[in-house]
Amino acid sequence: MVKGIGNDDGIQYICKLVYEAYRVPVLRVDEAAAPRLALGPTALNRPSVQGTGGLPVEVMELVRGHGGAAAGRKLNMETVETFSTVSSRTAVEGGTLNAVTGRTAAAASPALPYLHTTGFLENFIILQLPGADGAIVTGPALNAPVTGDNAANLLRDHNIPPGQQASWLEYYGNLPIISRKRWYHAALLLYTLVTGQALSVTELLLAAGPLAEPLHPADDSPDLDLSYRREHTWLHHDPMQEREMFRYITNGDKAGLLRTHASFAEESFGRLSRKSQLRSKKNLAVSSITLATRAAIEGGLFWEIAYTLSDFHIQYIEELRDIPAVDRAMLAALCDFADQVEGSRSARHSRISDRCRNYIYNHLYEELPLGRLAEYAGMSASYLSQLFKKETGTAISDYIQQQRVEEAKRLIQLPGITLSDIATRLHFNDQSYFTKVFKKYTGLTPRQFKQHFK
Repeated sequence: MVKGIGNDDGIQYICKLVYEAYRVPVLRVDEAAAPRLALGPTALNRPSVQGTGGLPVEVMELVRGHGGAAAGRKLNMETVETFSTVSSRTAVEGGTLNAVTGRTAAAASPALPYLHTTGFLENFIILQLPGADGAIVTGPALNAPVTGDNAANLLRDHNIPPGQQASWLEYYGNLPIISRKRWYHAALLLYTLVTGQALSVTELLLAAGPLAEPLHPADDSPDLDLSYRREHTWLHHDPMQEREMFRYITNGDKAGLLRTHASFAEESFGRLSRKSQLRSKKNLAVSSITLATRAAIEGGLFWEIAYTLSDFHIQYIEELRDIPAVDRAMLAALCDFADQVEGSRSARHSRISDRCRNYIYNHLYEELPLGRLAEYAGMSASYLSQLFKKETGTAISDYIQQQRVEEAKRLIQLPGITLSDIATRLHFNDQSYFTKVFKKYTGLTPRQFKQHFK
């Protein structure tokens, strides 16, 4: 920290430090949420929503103190006593002089950084300054890119007119991408620079207590629902029955899965929505598919295949409009997982071979030299090559070629992708080499294969 800097200069210096460290917009705003300093223009260039641009209204309300206790949370001393280190505890209890701001940090309860995410997925850090000095607002930033279909769906959810979507896409494209963990660290750094006190991630996340109060109306509480179910013997299914069903997926046994699923009584399923039976069924299907995904991975299915199947089936179910269709789609999804596991279990290999095959599957669109696979497997290239050939009967280079041909077969059936584009994307040296390898494994040239599927 730098000594001898006045209060306003010190706050400005802190804003610059945070901006330089994370390259995310930093604003110093007064009590009315009017900017006094803006580093990085993204926040102020936000497209308008209902006639307002710049900072989101909800962020401005939090700065003005209209956001309730969340905006000006105080450090919970019991949490500090439980989770902080001795040095951090000493700083909080005794108060310290911040050499940058020239302020003495209040020993009792300094305001904590408030982490806020808008409905548009923008992340902000709001730190109220002592007295009437306003706040430092850091953001917006994203935890992951918002592009393509995801952006279109998000904007549609917020009723953004098609004519305004281009400006939102440009806005999202200019936002910095910062992982959740690094974002937490930015909040901790900002807090320490302003107050001179240490704060842990645990304290940051737990000091506020519950995220929301549970809503249990008197006429619809869990206790009342439990009593009603017990009175009418409409009990939830036995957990062992559920475990048995998903064990069949792990074993790739579709017949056993179907037998167990047929034994579930309709009234044994939970009520997962109070207002919509269709929504309840969809929620049940999503939770079942989530469990099936884990069971399939445990059964040896490549995790990328399992997660992709999960996404596909959940997206399909979300589009359905009646309960019988959801029931059929959920059972079809569970059977699909069992079939996929059964297919993958037909050739069981050692954990090393399975890891390499999974790595090849996930990185098929990249260069895959033997040395890279050996480093991933944690063994020498020669030993990995011998082990893989012994267990699969195929050299690693040949296996990679086979998988690229299989991927090429899928791509050829899609519209709008040329054969030369496929060859380039799958790292074949040139079109003639692609044709030679493709014909070796399929008996057809890529062009003949494409004609066959027209």
